[in-house]
Amino acid sequence: MKKKETVRSDPAQRLHALFRSNQRSTGRYDPATGRMHTEYKHMEPEDWATHLSGATGYGAVPIMDDGTAVWGAIDIDNHDSGEDIPMVPVDERVKTNRLPLILCRSKSGGIHAYVFLAKAQPASRVRSMLGRWAEMIGYASAEIFPKQNRLARNSATGQLQLGNWINLPYLGGDATTRYCFRNGRKLTLAEFLNAAEHARLTQDDIDAQVFSDHAQAPPCIQAMMIKGVEAGMRNEAMYNTVVYLRRAFPESFEERSHEMNASMFTKPLNRVELSRTVNSAARPEYSYRCGEEPIRSLCDREKCIMRKFGINKAELDNLRATQEIPPLTDLVKYESEPVRWELRVDGIRVANISTGQLMEWRAMRELMTERLVRMIPNLKPQEWDRMLAPLMLSARVIDTPDDASVNGVVRDRLREFASKTDLDSRGEEIEDRKALLRGLPAVQVLDGDRSVCFRAKDFINYLKRTKSEELKGVNLWLAVRDMGVRHTKFRAGEHNINVWHIPVTEIIKGREAAIAAEFKSDL
Repeated sequence: MKKKETVRSDPAQRLHALFRSNQRSTGRYDPATGRMHTEYKHMEPEDWATHLSGATGYGAVPIMDDGTAVWGAIDIDNHDSGEDIPMVPVDERVKTNRLPLILCRSKSGGIHAYVFLAKAQPASRVRSMLGRWAEMIGYASAEIFPKQNRLARNSATGQLQLGNWINLPYLGGDATTRYCFRNGRKLTLAEFLNAAEHARLTQDDIDAQVFSDHAQAPPCIQAMMIKGVEAGMRNEAMYNTVVYLRRAFPESFEERSHEMNASMFTKPLNRVELSRTVNSAARPEYSYRCGEEPIRSLCDREKCIMRKFGINKAELDNLRATQEIPPLTDLVKYESEPVRWELRVDGIRVANISTGQLMEWRAMRELMTERLVRMIPNLKPQEWDRMLAPLMLSARVIDTPDDASVNGVVRDRLREFASKTDLDSRGEEIEDRKALLRGLPAVQVLDGDRSVCFRAKDFINYLKRTKSEELKGVNLWLAVRDMGVRHTKFRAGEHNINVWHIPVTEIIKGREAAIAAEFKSDL
């Protein structure tokens, strides 16, 4: 016990514990010459002893390699004016606002306003707190230490870059010009240590600061700010946080979003993800997604509706409507022409949905009502977009047989129609073209290839006779174009006619494939 008391009373040890700093670099100041430089070594208690003796001054980097800090400072600079910044009014503002800041005179006559923490916190959170406090004491433009939310890596070496250091107080011990000023007077080194250790913020104190700074935020947002968010829910968490920040701080919500990204997540969103999320949530018509995690589990609706920036009545009504929507699962896309979709609504299969219907809530509401025989609540279009997005991400894609689609049936009918001519014909007889005038196909050599030629109107009539689903105009052309169908004009008998033509090989190949499929099904 006696040994612990000795360590506790050693000023160098106590300062070392208060200013626990980055181990890769420190600042050095020579009182004799006034020169300053950086050294690539950490600071030990014995270095503090040298500092207190006045032989060498030290500076420290508050941000650790893991992006946390146990102390920080507001650097209020006098800009080499030669006059000290008056400490009494700043001290009064600190007391009036009940801020946990410890004021010390800086080397040049400015002020270093320190905060000390009992437990390491994300540097971004420390910077955010100090930035707000700097505004409250009248120095919004003052530098903040740590100067970075997170240390960047050197692109060439992959090593973490060095943080910025700040000169430390009490160079020369009680004979210092870098003294602490509190309650209208200078403090001795021992008094400073007692005051700083007593003022260290606990986790509860920091949580209370968050509640104070965001007193009118929804409870779920407050909880995420304090507890953080796991990696898999970062985008959704940031979206809802931006909605709050946009309402509470319309002039600075983008900047604050970057601060929250750094403090709420162990691994922040990258620049592209963050920008996309902020831009999305910045739209004024977008509101909180109360039905989605992570805020769903953190919801306190009764408190939220009482908060200035919580959900309003219209949003509450929309939330209730959303929660009354039956569970939507298992979206399936059928690769057909045209594409068709299937969705399970409360476990019931709703099939044959067109893409146009799927994208429009009014049409989907009608389909659900018919299939489930129950009233489905109305939603805003953007709310349906939000619900549909995750279903799309997990949608299954199923290939369908070509002949299961309208276009596939048309292609099959074309092969049947083209087979009504002699596919073995050499196609060299011009007289064979007269069959086209009777509504029949004919084989002719075009551009060196044997092709089945036919008039489009005769093929359309064949579709009608076979009671096939009919396509017309450009839709018919698009359905058969990929088979190799082309068009030209030539003379048949006494007439110049427009004809479509398809290689004979394509017809034979399609016919053989159909025979093989039929044989396989018989087996």
